[in-house]
Amino acid sequence: MGMEVRPLPEVEPSTPAPKGSTLELEQTPPATMSVEGRLLVVLGSWRLRLALMSVWGVLLFVTFQPGLLSSDSLDMLAQGRLGRYSDWHSPFFSFLLGRCFALTGSTWPVLAIQLLGLALGPVLLLGRVAGRRGLGALALLVVYCLLPSTWAVGVALWKDVVNAVALLGAVVLLTRGRPGWAFACLVAATLTRHNAIVASVPLVPLVVARVPALMKARARPFIASGLLLGILACAPGFVERAMGAQKSWIGGTLLVFDVVGVYALEPATMEGSPLVERWRWTPEQMSGLYDPRSLTPLLWGDPARGSISMTQVLEARDALTREWLRIVRTHPGAYLRHRLSAYTASLGLGDSSDNYYRDLGSYHRVIEPNDLGLKLRTHTAVHRTLAAMREDFPRFVVSGAPWLALTLALAAVGWRRRARDGGLMFCVAASGACYALAYLPVSVSAEYRFYYWTAISAFAASALWLARPALGSARSPALRSRS
Repeated sequence: MGMEVRPLPEVEPSTPAPKGSTLELEQTPPATMSVEGRLLVVLGSWRLRLALMSVWGVLLFVTFQPGLLSSDSLDMLAQGRLGRYSDWHSPFFSFLLGRCFALTGSTWPVLAIQLLGLALGPVLLLGRVAGRRGLGALALLVVYCLLPSTWAVGVALWKDVVNAVALLGAVVLLTRGRPGWAFACLVAATLTRHNAIVASVPLVPLVVARVPALMKARARPFIASGLLLGILACAPGFVERAMGAQKSWIGGTLLVFDVVGVYALEPATMEGSPLVERWRWTPEQMSGLYDPRSLTPLLWGDPARGSISMTQVLEARDALTREWLRIVRTHPGAYLRHRLSAYTASLGLGDSSDNYYRDLGSYHRVIEPNDLGLKLRTHTAVHRTLAAMREDFPRFVVSGAPWLALTLALAAVGWRRRARDGGLMFCVAASGACYALAYLPVSVSAEYRFYYWTAISAFAASALWLARPALGSARSPALRSRS
């Protein structure tokens, strides 16, 4: 059936292979295979998996090109076209969008890059696993293809998607023994979303472990890992300065969100506040300004009701910083309750976030109005079918909580099998979990897209589990020599 027969010297010729195993299929001539065996070979083959994911990627590209664009996406596209950047968005991704539009008059190349990575990444991680594990691999990819939490976000031109594709590319390159290119993908991910450095922390040691020269002395891996993490931490700021990005102090949104959250929970903390005096806030306004799910009422709401602008936040930088430090120091309980409330909402938990998460925090569905001629063809039967499937799926698949729980479980499994694969599965699952947990102190909006890498990493770790490398096959030569 076209399956390559490979010698397996570690198995004695007299030792019978387990019935139904990949080894038995490989040792059985195609002509003498049973119908069940031939069906197992076909369904478990890597060629079928490649064909499935190719069709999936092409179908999504044709249906959703030039890619869904939100107001943020169009803002980044405008910055890329004009060459005037802001640190509110990623200058790196804005530049990519702008160059693609300059070359093609559209944004479809970015959508093609996203779907290419999302389609081929899992196939490459699964490798040539066959037999019953090949059936498991096929089942995993079918779930991956059907869940809107994968494809309905993957067709939007968001930095969260490009970030996940870059991190997935790093994982694939690590399995192929390409540490340099893997680190380049980690840099690209961090340039796209600054907090991707948290997802990179568990992956950087794998990059170092695949460079034999760095494993010859006990201290070298730690020094090298620290240097690489330092590069990742400095890269976004360096690129922003090189591209002349305008400073907007995006961190101020977090500080003012926290301050207002504490004010809403503990109105007594407003007494003597320089911000209350500056912006003439009243205790009654706090309930309207504070929503643990979103910054919108505070920064883009009605000024008559106390809403402020980013310009006002920037002008009050020193006072805001001092006030944030004061409330965290003097009212830690209220601060923690606010943080937990915002994080719970961002994970899609709780009755208060149900309608918000379904309507605003889950999928982006359109291309926002624009004067660039970018339109979505929504009249086709395929588009209508996919749109209906997207809306009919249970809400829990498009919330961060189940994916965080799954990556934590996969990390536990990966830790137990770390001697087999050098900790690869553990580090990939831990990367997704760390990325999600890092939103606890910084979340300001309840949107599933922030957890997109967590969802993709769950599939990547599952693929590595199914691939089941031989003992030490995924480890660097230096690690194998020391074990």
